[in-house]
Amino acid sequence: MQVKSGEADRFLARPDPAIRVVLIYGSDDGLVTERMTAFVAAVTGGDALGHVRLEPSALSEDPGLLSDEAHAIPMFGGRRAISIRMTGNWSIIPALEAVLDNPPADSWVVIAAGDLRKTSPLRKLAESAKGAAAVPCYVDSDRDLDRLIDEELRAAGLAIEPEARTILRGLIGGDRMQSRGELQKLVLYAAGGGEIGIDAVRAIIGDGAAFETDEAIDAVALGDAATFARTYRRLVAADTRGFVVAGAAIRHFNFLQRARAAYDTGARPGEIVARAMPPIFFKRRDSVERQIGLWPAARIERALAILDEAMLESRLKGNIAEDVVGQALLMITALAAPSRRSPAAA
Repeated sequence: MQVKSGEADRFLARPDPAIRVVLIYGSDDGLVTERMTAFVAAVTGGDALGHVRLEPSALSEDPGLLSDEAHAIPMFGGRRAISIRMTGNWSIIPALEAVLDNPPADSWVVIAAGDLRKTSPLRKLAESAKGAAAVPCYVDSDRDLDRLIDEELRAAGLAIEPEARTILRGLIGGDRMQSRGELQKLVLYAAGGGEIGIDAVRAIIGDGAAFETDEAIDAVALGDAATFARTYRRLVAADTRGFVVAGAAIRHFNFLQRARAAYDTGARPGEIVARAMPPIFFKRRDSVERQIGLWPAARIERALAILDEAMLESRLKGNIAEDVVGQALLMITALAAPSRRSPAAA
């Protein structure tokens, strides 16, 4: 079945026992990640032991692995979510068909993917097969952005002036996770003020913290632990929340995933960076070009798996969320280090 965009969040919040395979896909990487995280949490009730990650490369080589995992009996009971983040050109259709032919009782399979054409075998299967659903994630419309603004402000007990709302709406959008992160920075800045005005929007949205976040993420991708640690401490001291940095890292590694696929088919890093959308700030371009060559596809998959787990855990452990994200990013920094020492390893 195909889930309508307006019904997606409601559908994902209450996992349907009749639907055991859920594909979440679209051009908004942040929204794909946010919805996958929410669905995993809804299935498992926040139990980290109930979340299993499988790589598409492993399922392509051994299609039966997914069915075995889906039918495994948890040692401590409870429901399980098996997540798959699509990368490269691996086919997992046989693995999914096996699960759909023999659905599990207490497990759900959730697949995160980029923008898929209607002719994509994965999308066609999710939209047409009994027991499967496809959830599209496209860039937020003005109505979506208004709903997102209202959601964040209502939770903080704040209102916003009409003119400030109009300006704010023009400064966010394009990526759900980034938009939410910007709104949460604004809410922290305006806490206790009652109503947000134009000055607050201009002071916070798109401020210098965004450049420091980019610096931190570039340090991670280059394996520079010292620069990352120093920059991350500054961000946390300036009240930038850990999930904002984690969201930026997910967006960046999603970009690196697409960039590496193009690089492996012969494209030059300079061309890839020049064509990037949204555009990459000119002062970062040399760094990002280096990163494309440093990160092979398998290592990017591992980094994204670490980030997915950190995003979920930071939501569940709000009191130590910044530490959770910081440790996860340091782990990814260590993944980059072997590539720095030996470029041939990429």
